[in-house]
Amino acid sequence: MSNPSSLVLPPYKGSIVRVSALDDGRIALPAKFLIQPPMFGHDILDIPAFCFLGENDQAGKKVMFDLGIVKAWSTKIGPTRESVRGEEHCSCLFSSLSSIKAIIWSHHHIDHRGDPSLFPSTTSLVVGPNFKSNPAIYPGYPNNPGSVTNQDAFNGREVIELDFSDSQPTVGNLRAVDCFQDGFFYILEASGHTHDHKMALARTSEDKFLLLGADAAHHRGEFRPTPLIPLPDSITPTPFEHPNSISVCAGAAFEPIDRSSSSGAARTTPFYETSPIMMTDPNACQETLEALKVFDASPDVLVIIAHDYTVLDFFELS
Repeated sequence: MSNPSSLVLPPYKGSIVRVSALDDGRIALPAKFLIQPPMFGHDILDIPAFCFLGENDQAGKKVMFDLGIVKAWSTKIGPTRESVRGEEHCSCLFSSLSSIKAIIWSHHHIDHRGDPSLFPSTTSLVVGPNFKSNPAIYPGYPNNPGSVTNQDAFNGREVIELDFSDSQPTVGNLRAVDCFQDGFFYILEASGHTHDHKMALARTSEDKFLLLGADAAHHRGEFRPTPLIPLPDSITPTPFEHPNSISVCAGAAFEPIDRSSSSGAARTTPFYETSPIMMTDPNACQETLEALKVFDASPDVLVIIAHDYTVLDFFELS
């Protein structure tokens, strides 16, 4: 695994972006669908579905990274399922949808693509490599009865298919595209979960970044702990409810539940692995996850994955 000190982040070009996280509903699934091995008491994941608004006031540019859950189940994708609970679409939060220059789909799954048809034709839709050549997702339904996407997402707007084959720069061993050519929002090739899966790297200050990990992982236990971020010997102040609780070694408290406790590597081995159900390409999925670990270990990068319920305890969300 690479050392985080070797992570070369893009140079500052005088432009930053403000990122807002939008909470677009909940998904309840058996944990085994997303992560393995099974752990007692962690059978169901009731997780949020985040989408993100990036705003560059200096250049007057706004971009959406994902649109959350598709809400119009009955007319777009069939009967409602109890496992998905969505509120109003994130588009309802904007007074002027015409201000959004582009929608970037991290990938084509139902809990990320939302409803681009609500946005004006001036808003372009950015998709991943080979998107348009995959008959399972393009064209959309009903033009293509077997498609899992909807044609009205594409009608009348520019659909930009990314090509990372000649991309410069490379960021964290991932090929990257500078979305607006001014250094504040990069799209990173991160396939494995799906063939068109991408992450985004947003510069929030001159030397700090936010990595939008989408579905590169569905739980932080897939990329923590690692040799780069091992379980600590102690935590100060205590994480326990009562300040006068008996002091324990934080690492030792978690070691027994780690899948590598018998090998003595519990403090440096992630608690979970990605479920095979969540992979279209296991090798690419692992490569993306390894890159995610390096970003996560950098003091200059905050990683947020699309379904990270721990964020709900620390951030005020729209």
